[in-house]
Amino acid sequence: MGDGSLSQDEIDALLQGADDMLSPAGPAPAADFGPAGGTSFTMAEQNAIRDSVGMAVQSAAPMLSGYLGGKNLMIGNPVVEVKSPDAVRADFPRQYVQVALDYGGSVSGKNLVVFNKRDAGSISSLMMGDESGTPPADLSEAHQSTIQEFTNQLLSSMATQIAGTHGGGVSTSPATVIVANNAYDLQIPAGKEIVKVTYDLVIDGIVNSKLYHLMDTGLASGLTRGAAAPPQQHMMQAPAFQQPQMGSVGVSPVKFPPLDEGIPQGVGGNISLILDVPMTLTVELGRTTQLVQDILGLGEGSIIELDKLAGEPVDLLVNGKLIAKGEVVVIDENFGVRVTDIVSPAERLSGIQ
Repeated sequence: MGDGSLSQDEIDALLQGADDMLSPAGPAPAADFGPAGGTSFTMAEQNAIRDSVGMAVQSAAPMLSGYLGGKNLMIGNPVVEVKSPDAVRADFPRQYVQVALDYGGSVSGKNLVVFNKRDAGSISSLMMGDESGTPPADLSEAHQSTIQEFTNQLLSSMATQIAGTHGGGVSTSPATVIVANNAYDLQIPAGKEIVKVTYDLVIDGIVNSKLYHLMDTGLASGLTRGAAAPPQQHMMQAPAFQQPQMGSVGVSPVKFPPLDEGIPQGVGGNISLILDVPMTLTVELGRTTQLVQDILGLGEGSIIELDKLAGEPVDLLVNGKLIAKGEVVVIDENFGVRVTDIVSPAERLSGIQ
């Protein structure tokens, strides 16, 4: 209008614009819940994988220090990437040592742990008693067996932690070790995408490097399920104490001092204090029950049938308690046992009770 006043339509338009400015534009899509970099895993899922494996390796590191002569071991700061198989191979241009082990059960899929060859040599030397951790010029069969055992313990301990966090049991297959001379020797999991986790690997001034963990999308997806929920706390609920009535005897709960009272600080949890305690390790091929008359009739050439089938794993007992199962191998002229399965802590405890 020419007199400078506003028409009703103009006033309505201005009010509508003010409402648009004041009203929220709606929740912006969080970056955590959109596909990251064009992969099938969102940032939230990648963070869940990172948290899951991070807690698992953190719980495994103290136990693995005992294999390294008590050297302090740190495996942590996981970085998760989702890549194509070709992109993964491009990350490994030199010689590496790979150890493969599959998970089964509530979380299942393929694991491949890849070490720098020099790092693998240092770890195997420490496990074989060389306190300097000097890597050998060439990884012998014995060195490969030790790095295989180290990784088997790492992934088995991680499986136990993952099972406790996600619920359900997680089994492991026997570990296999191969020296990869080039990227195409890597036995990376099948699929269009591979989840690669890179950890910091530090051992007491001997190793300061990286450790690589490759897994298929099935295993990675399993780690995202239930990872955000806190682990269930299995606690016994204390019975409620009723207010004593007139004439009754008052009852109050007994209070005990903490178990660690009087123990010097820093002593608790130091497993190195008992590393020199001798223990008897027994390999049991099998058992059977016979009558006295049958035992008295044994002689040279007698055959005793055991309760195990040919090819079944043998039992490894420490001080009479079952801790693992394995398969019999021959090293030079001596028998040995390759560990194929570690008895879970829950099973060991049930055997003690």
